[in-house]
Formats: sequence, C-alpha cells, structure tokens
Amino acid sequence: MTNRTAVLCWLGLLALLAVTLLAGALDSSALRYSLHFLCAAAMAALVMLVFMRLYTSSPLLRLVAVGGVMWIALLILLTLADTLTRS
Repeated sequence: MTNRTAVLCWLGLLALLAVTLLAGALDSSALRYSLHFLCAAAMAALVMLVFMRLYTSSPLLRLVAVGGVMWIALLILLTLADTLTRS
C-alpha cells in the first residue's frame, strides 16, 4: 500500500463522514437512517479493502471476509427483528 492510496482512502472516509453528518440534519427518518447505513457500509468496505489489503489477498481470504460481514449482518437483522416486533 502506498501513501497515496492511504491518503485517498482517508479522504474518502472523511467525505463519507461529512455525508453522515449532513444526513443527521434530514427530517425524514427513513432517508436519514438509510444514508447512515449506506455510509457505514461504504466506510467498512473502504477499511477492509485498503487497510486490511483484501483487494490483493487470495480469493479464499476474500470469501471468509464476505462470510464474516454476512454473519454480522444476519445478527443485526435478527436483533432488529426481535426489537421491532416486541409489543
């Protein structure tokens, strides 16, 4: 990883942070939460691809990383389903 790649990733993370902060001022809660989720997913993808060097790793390691992300997404989805369906 070169310094240029790290700086570009950092600038991308800062841009996504700015979008997240601006999304907090929106009146529509559905749009606001959707933007927050998309920015968080993009930030996580940037960190995984650049700083964890998944873009140059073996296909098996990429598959394991995708499996880990899907497992976390499933856990979050089940937690939200439990929380939202309680009366």
